[in-house]
Amino acid sequence: MTKPKILCLHGFGENAELFKIRSRNFRAVVGDTADLVFLDGPVDIGSLHMTTGGLVDASIAREFTNLGWWWMRRGRSFEARGIGKTMDLISKVLTEQGPFDGILGFSQGASLAIVISALLANPSDGPLSLGDVDHPPIKFLVLAGAFQLEVPEYEYLYKQPFTMPSLHMVGTYDTVVDPERSKIVHGYFDSPDIFEFVGGHFIPQSPKCARVMRAFLTQFIPALGDSENEQSAASTDVAAGAVAVSA
Repeated sequence: MTKPKILCLHGFGENAELFKIRSRNFRAVVGDTADLVFLDGPVDIGSLHMTTGGLVDASIAREFTNLGWWWMRRGRSFEARGIGKTMDLISKVLTEQGPFDGILGFSQGASLAIVISALLANPSDGPLSLGDVDHPPIKFLVLAGAFQLEVPEYEYLYKQPFTMPSLHMVGTYDTVVDPERSKIVHGYFDSPDIFEFVGGHFIPQSPKCARVMRAFLTQFIPALGDSENEQSAASTDVAAGAVAVSA
């Protein structure tokens, strides 16, 4: 049986390698029940020397290439520079590595995930296009720190309601993407699942978040439900054995 496939899109100023670390809770939940494809953004915005403190051992320091999906230019007009390169890359990936069942997106990657879903669900002759890509609509979205692509000429992408199931993670103390901006995005979805947590601009690593993600993903990844049942049965067997020994 073919495993579900999930496209994973990092935030602005990150890359695929760093996003694998940031999304470790999601990866732990999914395990080997789905194929995860982590993609590098095509817009190089330079290099940033940073530590991965808070993500892995704080003593580890590495060079991470700063990548993005577009540069947002704000002046007399709003412009998402480089987004054309991103559309070309996404079209190529969808064609060569798809089909994808769902998308995991963080921050700017979450914004892009919504754009991709809109273009696949409602193809149009608008200024953004994935070309002649032949790919079914995305079945589900898992988004953290999401926001609207705030360029007037792209507002048409949000005119049709999004009907696919979606899980939205929002940090109540997010100072990068104000929670109110994320709430605007929630309104574009018919029945969004919303997980608010006390924290900032990141994907939560808590057991509670893991349970929320598992409950949401099980409807699209049947093997997740099977593994949970197996773990429950194993726990019951262990408990029964403990009782027998104590008796």
